[in-house]
Amino acid sequence: MNDFPPPSDHKGLHGEVAGCIDLHMHSTCSDGERPAEYLVEWAASLGLKAIALTDHDTTKGLPAAIARGQQLGVEVIPGVEISVKLSGGTFHLLAYYYDLDDAGFEGRLREIAEKREARNRNIVDSLSGHGMPMTYEEVLEQAGEAVVGRPHIAAVMERKGYVQTRQEAFDKWIANDGPCYFEKDTFGPEEALKFVREHKAVPVIAHPIWLDRGGLDKTEEYLKQLKEWGLLGLEAIYPDHDEVWTAGLKDIAKRLGLIVTGGSDYHGGKTKPHTSLGHGEGGGFRIPASVLENLKRARDELQTA
Repeated sequence: MNDFPPPSDHKGLHGEVAGCIDLHMHSTCSDGERPAEYLVEWAASLGLKAIALTDHDTTKGLPAAIARGQQLGVEVIPGVEISVKLSGGTFHLLAYYYDLDDAGFEGRLREIAEKREARNRNIVDSLSGHGMPMTYEEVLEQAGEAVVGRPHIAAVMERKGYVQTRQEAFDKWIANDGPCYFEKDTFGPEEALKFVREHKAVPVIAHPIWLDRGGLDKTEEYLKQLKEWGLLGLEAIYPDHDEVWTAGLKDIAKRLGLIVTGGSDYHGGKTKPHTSLGHGEGGGFRIPASVLENLKRARDELQTA
């Protein structure tokens, strides 16, 4: 068994999240800081009942995570976070309960990963043009076996002294509105939802506040359109959602007939220093196990349709 995270990452949560779940996290297979098995072991140590590994555009970590979960009594739900085109940037779509043996699903994700690489190379070239020279080989070395993402670029920027922290790299240079940002060539919203549904996976919009539609009313209008295209749920319970957004999104879900999910979006202490498995900064952030019942019901309805 791997060593568990240091106390600073646990944030004194032993027992506080026991019996809860976490449906959004990342491993070293994408842009997380900890291996997939490690996350399962940590979840077991915290008493989490179930987790979903949702790496960006890859399912590589799932077999090992599921096997470790079976050993430790933690249910590991197959998940992936897919980038989707949105005017002015992208949003993220979580897909749950896909078939790990579905070659068509895996193949399409590999295509997205290849397009992600082209985008990343453009970001590296732009940073070099802004006086922060680096090579893509340095980024690949930073990423190791993972799907390369902006956090790996930010880590290289930090290591070379161009920024003090990885967050500064995003804030100043590579966030969606940053001077060195390039948009991914990926699914459009309708296409993405059709793809996920065709492969019998449950589509859930990740962190709806990041849609940046101009408040809850505008967000509801867009979610209504996504529902018409096949959206089944929204991640209402999320660390960046304050009480107003959490309550508002739950109300929207009820009006639109969408299921509610929740997750920490854990990446690691360097990337998201105020977030821990099963828990995020802010009072009362927990995902009760009852949330999983509706997700499983949606899965069953899709797979028997």
